[in-house]
Amino acid sequence: MKRVVALVTFAAALGVSGCRQHKDPASAPTETTAASGASTASGAATPPVAANSNATLAHPLLWSAAKDGKVTYFLGTMHIGIDAEARLPALVWNKLHAARVFAMEADLDDPQAAAAIQPTAGSLRDALGDAYWHKLEAAMGESVASAVEHLPPMVPAAALSMRGLPPTPAMDKVLSARAVSEHKPVIFLEPAARQLAILGKWMDVKALKMMLDELPTGEQRVQAMLTAYAEGDERKLLAISDDEKTDALQHGYTAGEYEQEMNDMLYSRNASWIAAIDQLHAEGGGFVAVGALHLVGPRSVLDLLAHKGYQVTRLAP
Repeated sequence: MKRVVALVTFAAALGVSGCRQHKDPASAPTETTAASGASTASGAATPPVAANSNATLAHPLLWSAAKDGKVTYFLGTMHIGIDAEARLPALVWNKLHAARVFAMEADLDDPQAAAAIQPTAGSLRDALGDAYWHKLEAAMGESVASAVEHLPPMVPAAALSMRGLPPTPAMDKVLSARAVSEHKPVIFLEPAARQLAILGKWMDVKALKMMLDELPTGEQRVQAMLTAYAEGDERKLLAISDDEKTDALQHGYTAGEYEQEMNDMLYSRNASWIAAIDQLHAEGGGFVAVGALHLVGPRSVLDLLAHKGYQVTRLAP
């Protein structure tokens, strides 16, 4: 599993809200089995990525999981960068409309989540040192850097992880809003506080320095990820950054730390969701929308369900 891709799909919604609210210092069917430009370091806008269009996704990351005569549908989301209203095909919306209940990772509007992003006693400028602080100012702008100086490093780190992605409404929020408008029960698979705790653990000063050192490479990776998602290519999504572990090791991470980070961000969370998904399914099934990397590859949610006897099928319009 790839580190930057995991950070993007995991941190996008929280990272955007965290940085944007502090920008101004003065304002605080066929079935088959199974940017407008982000800022560069110089402040100029990069060209829009090829996947940034309003074309309907021909191959959404949508699966069915059947067991005991019931079916639950799973959509792999791109938390930001894809306009859900414009680009998700009718098949996705029809499955959501027909679902009894909607489930997503966490409540992104949980007041405890916003309260957790509070000023810290120390200074991020001091923790980074002059050289890296100047890199942060170049990447984010002096006013934004000043606004986040006393916030946890996960706030600017999350924002930097999304460079190169078009600014769109969070797909998870768009989907949950549709479910709420249809008076469906909404289930959260984990507390938002858990996500923030993991973000705080791994998106630290060391991670922020690595991102600042690798800005062009990181932006290229998220653009490639966006294209892979738009194409519905789950294999490409998993294989985007084969050299990323090497990059982490070169920046002072041990192999054990890298694996633990992936476990915290993806694998252990996947496993912890299975009981709730089992119950949701047993009660009649539903529609589950989580970050795409939680649904693809070994130890993914769908892999774990398949080992529990679910028949997992990729769907296509």
